[in-house]
Amino acid sequence: MYHGYITPAEEHRPIGSKSPPGSRSPLGTLAFLALVVALFAAFAYPVATVALLTGTVALAVLSRSVLRTLRRRSGRVRTLTLPGLGTVEYRITTN
Repeated sequence: MYHGYITPAEEHRPIGSKSPPGSRSPLGTLAFLALVVALFAAFAYPVATVALLTGTVALAVLSRSVLRTLRRRSGRVRTLTLPGLGTVEYRITTN
């Protein structure tokens, strides 16, 4: 209960590194809400969640494999023969 006591300015907490943040950013709030919704969706649709995670892992493995193959073939001149059209020479380079 308030008894009319006014605290002097020295007792107030100074503004600085120890003071709590004033307001949260809207982006952080939206990211938190998206995380909560994603968790609810994951628990509501477990089969779809497993399928999505499996697809993500497969895509990561495939992309690493393709990048490894491209690095191995980098700098070599390769030929591709197209019947009836001719031969195409190509080289994969990195920037």
